[in-house]
Amino acid sequence: MENRTTQSPLSDEDAGNRLIDHYQSQQISSDRLHAMLDESQTLHRSRVTSFALAASMILFTLGVLMHQNILASQRTEIVMREAALNHSTKLQMDAEAESLEELQVKLNELPFDIALPEGEKFPKLAVLGGRYCTINGHLAAHLKLADPETSKQYSLFLTPSAESLRSMKADVAELSGVDVKLWHENDVVYAFAMDTGDTL
Repeated sequence: MENRTTQSPLSDEDAGNRLIDHYQSQQISSDRLHAMLDESQTLHRSRVTSFALAASMILFTLGVLMHQNILASQRTEIVMREAALNHSTKLQMDAEAESLEELQVKLNELPFDIALPEGEKFPKLAVLGGRYCTINGHLAAHLKLADPETSKQYSLFLTPSAESLRSMKADVAELSGVDVKLWHENDVVYAFAMDTGDTL
C-alpha cells in the first residue's frame, strides 16, 4: 500500500505571506506604467474637454434664447406704443368707407384682405374708414371703427403675420391713456386700441 504524505494546511499568516510574495513578484515595467499614466491623463483631459464643450453649448443656446426673448418683448412693446400713438393722434384717414368691402377697394395698395377678428364684439362696430400704416416695418391697415350706440371710436391695426412678427407676444397694456391689446389670429397680427375708460 502506497504511503501518501499529507501536506499540513497553511496557516492564515503563511497564506497571506505567499500572496504578498506573489504580487510583489509581478512587477510592471516603467514603460508600461508611464503608458498607463498617459492613458489615464488623456482620458481625463478628454472628459474635461467634452464637459467644457457641452457646458459652452448649453450656455450659448441659453444666451441665444434669452436674446431672442428680449428682442421679441422689445418688438411687442414698440408695436403697442405705435398703436397707442396712432390711435390718440387721430390721424387723417386715407379713405372713408362704410364697409370692409368698400375700404378694401379704396385701400387697394394693401397686398392682403382686410378681415375683422373673430368674436361677437367686432361685427357690431361700424366702419368709418382706414389708412395705411406699418407694424414693425410691415405694411398694415389702420381701421377706424365706432360703436353705433355710444359713438365711441376705436382703432384696429392688422397685417399678415410675417416671420419677423410671429415672435411677438400677445399682450395687453395701458399706454398714455390708451388701452392696447396685441394678439395673433388666423395668421394675422392684430392690435386694438381704445381710450382708457372706454368699454367695448
